[in-house]
Amino acid sequence: MKPKTKKHIKIVGLILAACFIAVACGFLAMSLRLPLQQTAGVTFSKPYAEEFKLDPDEVLAASLNDLNIRRFRIPAYWSLLEPQKGKWDWAWLDRELDSVAAKQGSVVLAVGEKLPRWPECWIPDWAVNLSNGEREQAVLDYMNQVINRYKNHPAVKSWQVENEPGFPFGKCPETADGLFDKEIKLVRSLDTKPIATTDSGELSFWTLGGRVDRLGVSVYRVVIGPLGIFHYWFVPPQFYLRKGQAMSLLWGIKNFYISEFQMEPWTKRVTLLETPIDEQMQTFDLKQMMNNISFAKNSGISTIDYWGVEWWYWMKTTQNRPEFWETAKTIFR
Repeated sequence: MKPKTKKHIKIVGLILAACFIAVACGFLAMSLRLPLQQTAGVTFSKPYAEEFKLDPDEVLAASLNDLNIRRFRIPAYWSLLEPQKGKWDWAWLDRELDSVAAKQGSVVLAVGEKLPRWPECWIPDWAVNLSNGEREQAVLDYMNQVINRYKNHPAVKSWQVENEPGFPFGKCPETADGLFDKEIKLVRSLDTKPIATTDSGELSFWTLGGRVDRLGVSVYRVVIGPLGIFHYWFVPPQFYLRKGQAMSLLWGIKNFYISEFQMEPWTKRVTLLETPIDEQMQTFDLKQMMNNISFAKNSGISTIDYWGVEWWYWMKTTQNRPEFWETAKTIFR
């Protein structure tokens, strides 16, 4: 059996498992509404803003000043910070963290070789062909540099180690056995702030959650799969809460939250920039955005980080479609 075929079978199996769990939890979840004061944030990605041909500093400033966002997850991309071995470019990340701090905001600073946004693994060119052992040491050296530089920064309130490290998605090389545990050990040796990692909300069993202080999970409502557009219509809002409670009993998860709530289209093309707007609207339009906001409010989960602030700004400033940006304001009031 070809490796690609095996991967497809694994993905289909994960989808079927997610459907089974959703049905099992659905009856309990649908009847319960917990009134919670929710904390809302976003993931902000410099290279993703640049993918839309936007100025990342402008997008971040608008997020702070116009949307009034005060909670951010910011990836410390290895390939951008150390493009050449031993030569560091801190200016862009210093600027982002200082901007958030100036507004008394908070940052979950994500470190590791696998971080949010495609291609998922952000390994510098010089490290790609290293042996597993050499690359492992290079990753740990980079993390050591990042944490020591920012552990006393007023905006940095917690760390995220890797992004969905147990989920097979992205252009990523094989990871050395035990690297994740070594990364966690390193971060704990350097700082006392809480440590998180993340996992797929629908397609995994959150097995890494017991190794960290907090587990972030993704929530996707409409995606494009092997058979076309797929709606998670059968998943009720409190599915993730109930699943988290069940997985906590199994793995000893201390705290979980939504780290990536879909609030932009899903594309089968390389980028959204290459995807016609009418095609984008098939997986995410204004009605879907409003439905997602309602879904999030009824989830019973107190901390939710949304996905897509760069796309909202692109739609407003270059596509003359400000309704997504304006609707987002209702989230952060």
